[in-house]
Amino acid sequence: MKLPSIGKITMLLLVFLSLFSFLYSQNSYKISVQIEGLNDSIILLANYNGDKQFVADTAYKTKGTAYTFAGTKSLPEGMYFVAGENKSKLFDFIVSGKQEFVITGKTGRIPASLNSKNSNENQIFFDYIRFLSEKQKKQAELLELKKKYTAASDSAEAIGNQILLLNEEVKRYINGIINSNPGTFISLFLKSMQEPEIPDAPRLSNGRIDSTFNYRYFKSHYWDNIDLSDDRIIRTPFLHSKVEQYLTKLTSPAPDSLIVAIDGLFRRAKNNEETFKYLMWYLTIKYESSEIMGYDAIFVHLVDTYYADPKMKWMNPTVKENLIKRANKLNTLLIGKKAPELILLDTLQLPVSLYKIPADFTILYFWDPDCSHCKKETPLLKDFYKNYKQKYNLEVYAVCMDTSWKEMKNYILKNETKWVNVNGFYSMTPDFRELYDVHSSPVMYLLDRNKTIIAKRILTEQIAGILANRMKTQE
Repeated sequence: MKLPSIGKITMLLLVFLSLFSFLYSQNSYKISVQIEGLNDSIILLANYNGDKQFVADTAYKTKGTAYTFAGTKSLPEGMYFVAGENKSKLFDFIVSGKQEFVITGKTGRIPASLNSKNSNENQIFFDYIRFLSEKQKKQAELLELKKKYTAASDSAEAIGNQILLLNEEVKRYINGIINSNPGTFISLFLKSMQEPEIPDAPRLSNGRIDSTFNYRYFKSHYWDNIDLSDDRIIRTPFLHSKVEQYLTKLTSPAPDSLIVAIDGLFRRAKNNEETFKYLMWYLTIKYESSEIMGYDAIFVHLVDTYYADPKMKWMNPTVKENLIKRANKLNTLLIGKKAPELILLDTLQLPVSLYKIPADFTILYFWDPDCSHCKKETPLLKDFYKNYKQKYNLEVYAVCMDTSWKEMKNYILKNETKWVNVNGFYSMTPDFRELYDVHSSPVMYLLDRNKTIIAKRILTEQIAGILANRMKTQE
C-alpha cells in the first residue's frame, strides 16, 4: 500500500484542524465585555429562567478593561445579563446565533453607551433601548406640558395628538425590527412584549356597548404574540410575570377554572421539553404549597395528568416519587370528596363512628391539650358551637391528638366541651394522621350531612361565613 506523501499528510491535517476549529466555534462561546471605567476584579454572566436567575460563567479582568466569558459548549439562546462583583446587574444583552462577539460601553452611561461588534442582534437591541429611552423622555415632557392646560382645551388636544403620533412611531420602529428579522431572538423578544390590540367593543342587541368585551378579547388573545413552544422565551425577564398575570388576574380563582387555564398553557407549549419543565416545576411548587383552600386539587391534577409524561425524565426520581405519594394522599381529601371514615374511642372508651354523627354539618376538629393555638381556638369553637348548633343542626367531632386519657379528660372538663370527644390513637380505623394529612394542630374540616368535605384547614372565624353561603345557595 502506497503511503500518502508528507505534503498530503500536512494538507489532511490542515483540513482536519480547520474542520475541528469550525466545529469548535460552532459549539462554543466567547463573549468579550469592554466597559470603560469598570474596575471590578470579576464580573458575572447570568441568564433568566422563569422567575429565577442563574450564574452561567465568571470573567476576571485582564489587560485594560477587557473581561472574557468563554466555554466549549454553546449557551442556550435567550436574554442574559452581566453583573458586577457586588452582584448588581450592569446590563442585559442577547445570546443568539454565533456566540462570539464584543460588547463595549462606558460606566455611568449604561445602557446608552452600549454597542456590539459581530452581533447584529445585540446592536439592534442596544439601538432599540436608546430609541425607546429617547421616546419615553419625550413622552414624559409632553405629559408634563399637557398638565398646564385644561383637559378640553385645544392645546391639550394638540399635545395629546403628539403623544399618539409618538406611540405610533414607536410601534412602527418595533414592527420594523420584528418584520426585518424573522426567526431571530430579538424578533421573538419584541413580539412577545406586545400586548394584543383591542378593537372597539361592539354594541349589544339593546344598543349598549358590551362592557365585558375588552376583558374577554384581551384574555382570549393574551398569548397571540407569545410562542410557548419556543423555549428561548423562558430565558427572558418577563415570561414568568406573564404567566402569573394570566393565572391570577385573567382567570377565575376557582380550581376548575385554573386547571382549564393551566392545561391550555401546556397545549401551547406543545412538545417543547424546556417549556414543559419550566411550567411543571413552577406550577407544582405554586400549588402543592398553596395555602388557598381547594388549590391542592390543582396540584393533584398536575401529578395525575402529567407526571407519567416522558418529558418528566428531568425530575429527580425520589422527588418525583414523593410528589406522587403526596398527590395520592391529598386526592382522597379534596373538597367535594367524602371524608375518610373514623371510628375512634370516646371518654368511656366506646367506639364512635364519624359517619354515624346525625348532623347536617360536622366540624372535624383535630386538637392537642398542649397546643398553644388550640388553647386559643377551642374557646372560639365552643362559643360558635353554642350559638349555631341548633341553627345549622351542627355537631363537632373533636379528635384528641394526645395518647394520654388523663390529659384529654382534664382538658375536656376544664373547657367544658360538650361535643363528641374521641381520642385519635385509640382507633378502629387506620392512622388518623395519615388519613387526614394531620401532622400539627389545630386542624378543622367542615363536612355536610353525607360527610362530604365542604371546607378544610379552616378556623372558627371562617365557618360562619362558609355555612351562611352554603345555606344561601341551597335556598
